[in-house]
Amino acid sequence: MREVFIVGVGLHPWGKFKDKTFIELGTLAIANALKDANVEWKEIQGIFSGIYIYGGNAGHISGQYLESVFGETGIPVVNVYNACATGSAAIRMAYNSIAAGETDTGLAVGVDISPEGFLSAKSDNPKQDRDVLRWRMTGMPNPVYWALECRKRMARYGTTGEDLARVKVVLSQYGSRNPNARYKKVYTLEEVANSLMVCDPLRLLEVCATSDGAAAVILSASPKAIGKADRPVKIAATTMGSAVYGDPTLRISALSAPARAEAPLLSESYMASREAYRKAGIGPEDVDVLELPDNSSWHYLQYLETCGFCGEGEAEKMLRDGQTQIGGKVAVCPSGGFSSFGEAVGAQAIWQVVEASNQLRGRGGENQVPNAKVAMAQTYGLMGNSGTTILKI
Repeated sequence: MREVFIVGVGLHPWGKFKDKTFIELGTLAIANALKDANVEWKEIQGIFSGIYIYGGNAGHISGQYLESVFGETGIPVVNVYNACATGSAAIRMAYNSIAAGETDTGLAVGVDISPEGFLSAKSDNPKQDRDVLRWRMTGMPNPVYWALECRKRMARYGTTGEDLARVKVVLSQYGSRNPNARYKKVYTLEEVANSLMVCDPLRLLEVCATSDGAAAVILSASPKAIGKADRPVKIAATTMGSAVYGDPTLRISALSAPARAEAPLLSESYMASREAYRKAGIGPEDVDVLELPDNSSWHYLQYLETCGFCGEGEAEKMLRDGQTQIGGKVAVCPSGGFSSFGEAVGAQAIWQVVEASNQLRGRGGENQVPNAKVAMAQTYGLMGNSGTTILKI
């Protein structure tokens, strides 16, 4: 297997863009990635595109629509969907194709224009779609599941409302300094604690919004492309994981969890992260930058433990002691995280890799992590699927 490098990245800033199509968002991200890589379109030998599920038939073949803007060259175009881990799957497919020698230079791209409010069920086959059944039987939007898990955490480990609020405070400081973030206001503990209660104990400012955005990454094993790149970043590992039976997590779309003591919480991410560490030849103690899926303040705390950065019930102490901030043990979401950007399902995992690679390339701006050498992007999706990407420079 060949070594694969990120040679260029591009984004369309996150926000809400009612007058734009997914093609417009994706085109800008790709154009920025091509410019960053100093690569011509004709050098791209494969496109791996995240499906935009709200875009109808066009969204399901998003790669072909985006290719048509730049020019159809006869290359393979693959469209993939893995819920919020869609971008992880696209990057992994591009990586595998290049590492195996099928292609030299490939593009992974994801675009999303989210509906207003909480993500809801979308299905043409409601009789078999557990998400539709979940909504019909309980009416529980995603934050209800997160709140139930957060309540368990509070009972077990003594997590406080101030801990949950502090996550937002820290991330808002990073988001205010990131030009691509949607939300740039810096919040105080008091402001977060007084925000609207969405589902006890999670407040409005402690859950992420749904957003529109696009992200693109150009990967290559070509000496020519790598030589032209500004500080290429090596992909040390890219893995996917699925849930383990008995995982006690009350998973979105499920109505119960058959818990077993030996199964880890958020097992899909536990599995993906451990396999990534093995492939990269490192441990969590070697990671300088961690972009985790902070869908809520609970996720931020839980993922520190799930990915092995501390023991069970120790995440709150890491947060309180400043060990998750720039200059601490590991810089967590120096981009501002989902808290500052919002969820953009098909794009967010690729966006995490863009932010992680920028840190290793010294492009973190005011949020730059000093001497960052290893970065990790971790995300998860509906029905127990997860992706981890580890980068080195």
